[in-house]
Amino acid sequence: MTENNKSHLWITDGEVQNIENKPTARSKDLGRDVAVHGAKLSNGLKEILQTQSQLVDDSLQNEDLVVFKVELPEQEKLSNEQHQNFMQKEGIRINFVKNDQQAIVSTTKKNFARLTNRVETYKTKGKIKNFQYIDSFSVVTVEEKQSAALRDQLIKSTDLSQDIQLMLIPQIDEYTRDRIVNNIKNKLKDCDEFTSYVLSDGTGIIRTSISIAQIKEISKDSAVCKVELTRFFEVFNSSISPTKFELELNKSVSIEGLPIVAVLDSGVKFPENMEKLIVDHWKGEISNPDMTHGTQVASKVVFGNIGEQIGSPLIPRARVIDCPIINDKTAENLIIQRVQSAVKAYSNYSSIFNLSVNSTIPIDGDEISIFGYELDILTLKYGVKFVISAGNHELYLTNDNMEDILDDSDSRIAAPADSMLNITVGAVSGTEFPQAISRMNMVTSYSRIGPGFNGFRKPDLVAYGATLSNSTVLPDKYAAVLMKEGNIGQNAGTSFTAPKVAGDLAEILFSLPSNNILLAQTLLYHGTIKLYDEQKMTEEEAFFNGNLFGRGLSCVEQSIFSNKHKVTFVRTGEINRLTKQRVKFYLPNILNGTSKKDKVKISVTCIADAPVDRTKGADYLGAYIRASLHKIDTKGKNVCANPSIKEGRVKWDTCYHFENIFSAFNAGDWEIWLELFSRWTVSNDMNIKYAIAITVEDLSKKYDIYNEIINEVNNRFIPMNIIKNELKVNN
Repeated sequence: MTENNKSHLWITDGEVQNIENKPTARSKDLGRDVAVHGAKLSNGLKEILQTQSQLVDDSLQNEDLVVFKVELPEQEKLSNEQHQNFMQKEGIRINFVKNDQQAIVSTTKKNFARLTNRVETYKTKGKIKNFQYIDSFSVVTVEEKQSAALRDQLIKSTDLSQDIQLMLIPQIDEYTRDRIVNNIKNKLKDCDEFTSYVLSDGTGIIRTSISIAQIKEISKDSAVCKVELTRFFEVFNSSISPTKFELELNKSVSIEGLPIVAVLDSGVKFPENMEKLIVDHWKGEISNPDMTHGTQVASKVVFGNIGEQIGSPLIPRARVIDCPIINDKTAENLIIQRVQSAVKAYSNYSSIFNLSVNSTIPIDGDEISIFGYELDILTLKYGVKFVISAGNHELYLTNDNMEDILDDSDSRIAAPADSMLNITVGAVSGTEFPQAISRMNMVTSYSRIGPGFNGFRKPDLVAYGATLSNSTVLPDKYAAVLMKEGNIGQNAGTSFTAPKVAGDLAEILFSLPSNNILLAQTLLYHGTIKLYDEQKMTEEEAFFNGNLFGRGLSCVEQSIFSNKHKVTFVRTGEINRLTKQRVKFYLPNILNGTSKKDKVKISVTCIADAPVDRTKGADYLGAYIRASLHKIDTKGKNVCANPSIKEGRVKWDTCYHFENIFSAFNAGDWEIWLELFSRWTVSNDMNIKYAIAITVEDLSKKYDIYNEIINEVNNRFIPMNIIKNELKVNN
């Protein structure tokens, strides 16, 4: 740590005030005509029973399970605890939520008969009034099950068969799920391919290749919840003109002490004198990995922008674990199973997994992708983070300006980049080339952009990547990669900005007192460099730029260090619905004497690792933490001081990331107020982990606010290097 670099300050438990919270929610009486409404519900149940009896060779024919759809009135929501409790009491299980009002549900045949009788009681006697909050019971239609992309393909395709995936009804027991798989296998006994696998939450998926007629028939099966085209994933090995360099490592670096990143790719091969940078070669399902793409990706993890170091001994910043998961075009079921196995094998050795692999088509966005969801589940299960490429497109081949490219829906991110809990990385140009259509500090002509799932901001951040002129990689330090032959080549793609950020994350994690990957992710986002001035933007412009650049350009130095003009306070903790938290941080008294021209910027980043559930549709994220900035105004009052722009403070996102600039205020204890909001899948007393970073920056750069804070707070906030040194001594 240099004289200019200072250690961040840790917010201790004593600086957090817990406030009791009593969440409440009740629905108003709808004043329905129970005879008319009851008849509607009764007719819906009769139709469900009649339709089920007409299904030939249905997979649930011999199972004690009835599947149907429930819809609530427009003003009501399935997330209302009152409605959940009522359906549970009636023996109705919510299996898959389509939106706030609609869900696919199930019950036993005995409970279905009981439900029919109770609806009759509601209709004739006006009793059991909670039925007023159910607008209808109905059959799940084929159109509802099939994805938009599949329906479009069935209309225009001339192929005799299609490669599809069937998602079975989620949240059923393993025994029933396995019987359903066998039943469907028997129904599709003449299909070209049949593979079943299970997501980490127990949901059954079947991949098969069948005729269009069979697709229409299997879509009627009541055990099938979703039918979609199989996604395929691949890496792109561009033709590169290699340059021969004598590459050697800087001998002053202790290789054994470097942090570790697992590289999920096509295999890694370094020159013999660099082989010690590879911790292990995983013996997975791929016996003869290609290693072309994976080696280039791994070089970005290990050396960052290797082009900045050519001509001198290379300084590594991380080691890698080589996890081959892909060679050629690979189906979603295979790549998910390989990632599951690799994470299980190496999560005890590394909490960072780089994945520079994407689908060949952009996301729909209405539902989280299966692969994106699986990465989120693995994150929660194993305590790891995936750094994911945003994906690449080829719109630059048919467009000669960035406006048209960014406006094209085909430029949207590709799975699994829609993962909510993990880190998606796009690419911006780091050099100005007159022959390129993307300008410096602008999104590259190949990088996919947001929005992500359900309109949320993606990518999460960006890094400098190579610039293209048509399909030619232009030479600059951001294009350089190490090739498996030991030469230096040049390549372009978000495949190489993701590992740059994965290495950045490893450096940040290595700097922390403990191996807290959530705090490392928070500091990664917090230290980004804004590539646009949000203060001068409209709300619409801010959201647009958020979907181009995310939170900004990755910058390790800003993530790891404070300085005399810029002080960052950090904390990790847990919060539940029953307790609000007020987290204190400090502005030194020297700032009280500043003129109105001297401004102070407060930046806040808070990330929560919330539970996720793909069966809940748009309600995918189980909880979020609302972070509000509270200042001391010139009258000494504690008042809310959030920025006017809401971008960065969106409900049900995993991260609150915002800043505000002040010229009139009082110094002292300012606060961030934290409040947890959760869905019905999360109990009120369930603790959700979070990490927060808060920066106070003197924009005038006149004052040494770091030392002023240290002198005034009397050890209330502890430099993190002291904590790290104490941990070393104790260990």
